Amino acid sequence: MKRRSFPVLLAFLAASLFAALPARGEPNEIRIAKQYGLGYLQLIVMEDQKLVEKHAKAQGLGDVKVNWATFRSSDVMNDALLSGSVDFVCLGPTGIATIWAKTGGQVKGVSGLNFIPLQLNTRSDHIKGIRDFTEKDKIALPAVKVSLQATLLQMWAAKEFGEAEKAKLDPLTVSMTHSDGMVAFMSGAGEINNHFTSPPFIQKEMAKPGVRKVITSTEILGGPISFNVIAAHSKFQQGNPKAYAAFLGALQEATEFINKNQRTAAETYLRMTKDKMPLEELLAIMNAPGIEFALTPKNTVPLAEFMYKTGSLKVKPANWKDMFFPNAHSMAGS
Repeated sequence: MKRRSFPVLLAFLAASLFAALPARGEPNEIRIAKQYGLGYLQLIVMEDQKLVEKHAKAQGLGDVKVNWATFRSSDVMNDALLSGSVDFVCLGPTGIATIWAKTGGQVKGVSGLNFIPLQLNTRSDHIKGIRDFTEKDKIALPAVKVSLQATLLQMWAAKEFGEAEKAKLDPLTVSMTHSDGMVAFMSGAGEINNHFTSPPFIQKEMAKPGVRKVITSTEILGGPISFNVIAAHSKFQQGNPKAYAAFLGALQEATEFINKNQRTAAETYLRMTKDKMPLEELLAIMNAPGIEFALTPKNTVPLAEFMYKTGSLKVKPANWKDMFFPNAHSMAGS
């Protein structure tokens, strides 16, 4: 066997050593934030199966630590992203439009996450439509004025009463997490007699006698909507291409896993969230009409245009791609 020269051997060992080290300038930690509910299933699967760690190794980053945080509201996540405390966050389509405009395009969408219809539920017999709400009726939603649900209520009011009256329902809204809103709504004891929420909270509420649907996001918008959008700061996207790619790879794998292994994904959700919902009930929700785990952004522009027209957004995107990083541009978004 031909012997290697000493310099060649040194070069070989050096190459092997540096190949095992994280890429220069890339982080040794990736920080991801989510909220509560079925809309974050991909992230829950990613955390459970350590998919970000797996794809980070495939990108040559070595053993990257992944920190997961669960926030109670999107405004807190916005602050965390802007302060550099987290790298990836989940926002509604109104949230991504707001932070994109606020930062001059420095924060953009990474991808969509799912299509999930939202629903306004009531437990009051007198409420059949928008004209039946009185000052005594209160609507729980994730964040007053800035959440997706709040914007949908404004769109609904603008359609029914004219754009000058878009804020007609705003005084009735109360900021509460989905879970807290459900508890307050179903207790029947407090002022919350309406709840604009998402699965599985919609279905849990509808199972209670006396609870009825008032309207859905699909009815307001005339089509499906991206319930969640993944967002990141351009500093991270540009400065850490391998970590960014690792997250994307993990997200894609989690999405494919859910669509191919629904029962296992549902079991993962129940185990990770400690939700006591029966498995078959959760599976029925996951297969309900309009629910889809997919990464294509949908109906982000109509919301942004409405926000711009009514003054809550100072900059209007030319198209949906303005608000998303180039990796998403090949999708059939809207």
